[in-house]
Amino acid sequence: MDRILHPETRLLVCDGRKALFLRNGGPAGRPAFEVEQEMHDKGSSHTADLGTDEPGRLKSAFGPRSSMEGTDWHQAAEDAFVRRAVDAFTALCDAQDVREVVLVAPPRALATIRKIAGKSLQERVVGEIDKDLTKHPVHEIEKIVKG
Repeated sequence: MDRILHPETRLLVCDGRKALFLRNGGPAGRPAFEVEQEMHDKGSSHTADLGTDEPGRLKSAFGPRSSMEGTDWHQAAEDAFVRRAVDAFTALCDAQDVREVVLVAPPRALATIRKIAGKSLQERVVGEIDKDLTKHPVHEIEKIVKG
């Protein structure tokens, strides 16, 4: 990211199973992130636990029935987690009157965040990083974000 992070800038580091809410406690240009909150998906990773629907069937006038694409239950669970994380992060930003936010997520999760983020969060976004950094320690996230 080519932007200097100001003190008190918040970062949402999120994928479909884990979210970190970070606060920049360092001076401008020298980030020092502190974890304000951490969320984990407590859901099941077994498809049978997520859903059991069979793919639907489509009758065609031109031939036999064909199967429609089934629901991706893992992706639906990840999207639901991202929604909960964005809602919690937005509430934190509203409560603390945060002015600048950086979103850090893999491309698919980042697209979901953009789609569901409310106006109050969208107006605060000063940067986006399309990488999955949820498994990195905070000091490595600082280095990656600083560039």
